[in-house]
Amino acid sequence: QRETLRQDLESKYLVIFQNYARDLEAVQKLYEKHKYEPPIPRNAPPVAGNIMWARQLLRRIEAPMQRFAQNKALMATKESKKIVKTYNKVAKALIEFETLWHQAWLR
Repeated sequence: QRETLRQDLESKYLVIFQNYARDLEAVQKLYEKHKYEPPIPRNAPPVAGNIMWARQLLRRIEAPMQRFAQNKALMATKESKKIVKTYNKVAKALIEFETLWHQAWLR
């Protein structure tokens, strides 16, 4: 019984991970759509607003990935490698976006 429960949980984890992949794609599309003019809060300074926007998107994808990374069986699948690659690409773009705005502010 315990083994069947484990298998059932693994399949549910896989479904949740696939839903996460769709969310990851949505964040990627949001970034591509708004990277030149991000939506920022009304009274926020432009640089701080842009950095806040990028950090919010990063936080949205980072927390679930940290949970998924703890599941070794899930990370061993072929599909997960593709999702992790997409995550790394999006996270890198968001961090670079934040760094560029920060460097421009320092000048």
